[in-house]
Amino acid sequence: MFKANEEVKDMRGTEDGLHLEFSGDDPFLFSDEDLRPEVTAIWERSGNGPWPAVLAVLIALMVFFGLYFRSQGPVAALRGSTTELVLAGLFVVLIALPLLSGFLPIQPQLPNTEKRPLAERPLLRLHSLFDFGDKYNKYFGDHFGFRKSLFRLNALFHAYVLHDSPMPDNLVFGKDGYLFLIRPGVVDQYRGRRVFTDQELHWIAERLEKRRKWLAERGTSYYLMFPPYKASIYPDKLPDAIHRVDDHNGLDQLIDFLREHTAIPIIDPREDLRKGREVRDVYFKTDIHWNPWGGFIGYRCLMDRMLRDHPELGSPCLQEDYVVEPDTNDQGDLALQMALNDHFTRITYMMVPRNDLRAKPLPEEDLPGSAFFKYRPVFMKGPDQQAPRLLMFRDSFAVYLIPYLSEHFSRSVYVWSPVFIPDIVEKEQPDIVVQEMLEVFIRDLLEDKVRDDI
Repeated sequence: MFKANEEVKDMRGTEDGLHLEFSGDDPFLFSDEDLRPEVTAIWERSGNGPWPAVLAVLIALMVFFGLYFRSQGPVAALRGSTTELVLAGLFVVLIALPLLSGFLPIQPQLPNTEKRPLAERPLLRLHSLFDFGDKYNKYFGDHFGFRKSLFRLNALFHAYVLHDSPMPDNLVFGKDGYLFLIRPGVVDQYRGRRVFTDQELHWIAERLEKRRKWLAERGTSYYLMFPPYKASIYPDKLPDAIHRVDDHNGLDQLIDFLREHTAIPIIDPREDLRKGREVRDVYFKTDIHWNPWGGFIGYRCLMDRMLRDHPELGSPCLQEDYVVEPDTNDQGDLALQMALNDHFTRITYMMVPRNDLRAKPLPEEDLPGSAFFKYRPVFMKGPDQQAPRLLMFRDSFAVYLIPYLSEHFSRSVYVWSPVFIPDIVEKEQPDIVVQEMLEVFIRDLLEDKVRDDI
């Protein structure tokens, strides 16, 4: 069932078990088959049947009746009071409704809008009994009855009565209907505080410059692109509680240092995006991402810089090549998180080409380092097979770059990975490598180390 990655030098079965020899720092085994049935069967064989649950019920009944027949105590007081019995019965029914909803169709079916995997139900086994409580608590917190309905009611109350965020650790309400991402360290970046120490900046610059030289030895150009926060383009829409202490923020700190200590071309589209918002919004109000119009501006910034070194890429796409068609939808990721995407909609300024795009998708291929991929890579074939080849390490902001960029390359590969993977470079042999990274992730550069030499 299992296959090994390229850093497992040898793998074979012996009388003593499995023999493995490694040739790198990150060996792993993987399987394309669903192992859930086999794993579940093993858990079932290793368990104790229904006896732990039966034992727990018996103990609970013994404790209850022991308290009930005592002459003193809160449970014994129920024996002589009809009112207390009725209230206690109603309380038991209400507290049991979330449990009953697991067996009876008594709750409304609402879509799951949380962009995360929900906890799975743990199995009750004596050999893992001490871990069961924590695991079940997480499972129950994600699945208890009427959870989605109560979550939505709470969100509506916060949004329309209290006028604040129901999820203050995830998002914050700005001005004029703008929603902004909140996560550890982000508010400091909004305010303009330093993100890196001098030592960290030296470490990043040294490693990225080694990477640029390593690529240059292979005839490959290297470009770094940093799409900004929405707050960097719309600081006037931030809530008044977030005060900027310095206009020179963490991204400025990083870009200035890299430009001074490396020869890496840096693409910083902030100024062009600020100009672009004078025409129409460049970011979604209820989403962290730029919209197709903002993506087009980012593409032009990247293309203009690459054309200085590679005029063979041809003329960039022009604004006149597209018709802008506004589309109102309920797909804003920040609005989805609080289950109010039908109340806080977003406008997508679709960039519809006047002529059909010439680049076409290619079938998915195997690439090394797939353990680092967040989603499957995208492969595109351009109209000119004599044009350069592109490899981009990217995040979600490249979604709106791919249609534009693919028109200029014979082959373009877009890998959704937070780290640079040299093995893919050696396999693809691209003419240009672009590493695109959202401003929120710039501290991930401290962990961008697959190999010591680059």
